Amino acid sequence: MGNGIGLIELNGVISFNRGDTGVFGFNVQSVAEKLSSEFKYMIENSNVLAIVISIDSPGGSVTACESTLKYMQSLREESDKPVIVSFKTMAASGGYWMAMIGDEIFANESTLTGSIGVISQFLNVKGFIDKYGVEMYSITSGKNKDSFSPFRTPREDEIAYWQGITDQMLNQFTSLVTETRGERIKGDESMLFDGRIFSGKQALKYGLIDQIGNLDETIKYTASLVDLNTENVNVIRTPIDKTAPLSLLFSKVLGIANIKNSNPYEELLKTEYSGSPMYLYMPGAR
Repeated sequence: MGNGIGLIELNGVISFNRGDTGVFGFNVQSVAEKLSSEFKYMIENSNVLAIVISIDSPGGSVTACESTLKYMQSLREESDKPVIVSFKTMAASGGYWMAMIGDEIFANESTLTGSIGVISQFLNVKGFIDKYGVEMYSITSGKNKDSFSPFRTPREDEIAYWQGITDQMLNQFTSLVTETRGERIKGDESMLFDGRIFSGKQALKYGLIDQIGNLDETIKYTASLVDLNTENVNVIRTPIDKTAPLSLLFSKVLGIANIKNSNPYEELLKTEYSGSPMYLYMPGAR
């Protein structure tokens, strides 16, 4: 194999596998699970001298982002391998959160990043129910057991309570960024942490990233850190599990299926995610 740079690609919404299956009924590894297992492989592989994580993600579940990053940080405690992050089209909200595993961050000038904040969305169909004369009765053990029920208007105390949870999770996010980026952060933090999106060029100005450059440039830079030939870098990827029958065939077919259904937010359109706190950039939402 030879020594080289380990490359991990983080693509799509960051969530845990909720029992989903692919087109053949086989269990599909979630984005969070895939990232964790590949990072572990790169840390433990002695031929990998440094790691590049390529991120193209709008973010995802608060819990998935939090637990995955903590797991990766625990692996780094036993390794001195440099970890450099490269942003592609988008690395926003939870996508930016995951970049805090890196020593440095590269992005394209046109990359969309930032969106440091928390969002929860609740579907409400009360107007529809009222229009058609439908009634819904809930028997609960307490007034908050049906909090944010879609069948009634939420109370002011419910909204205030959930805002408190949101603020707590925002503080967790901003603390992570300020502790990780330190003095590299420039500008008014109330502006940087209000959920707005930045271009890569703006992110460089405010210290949210370190350098402008594409993935190829990031790999060459990382190779220079560990004294590898930067003109012909040996890029090491996580091998496909050859013990799984037809794994290569299925991975290719699933890839084709994903092209036809490539909405990155599709996973979060499921009703089970309604009301879940998200480190997620959703256009049109603040």
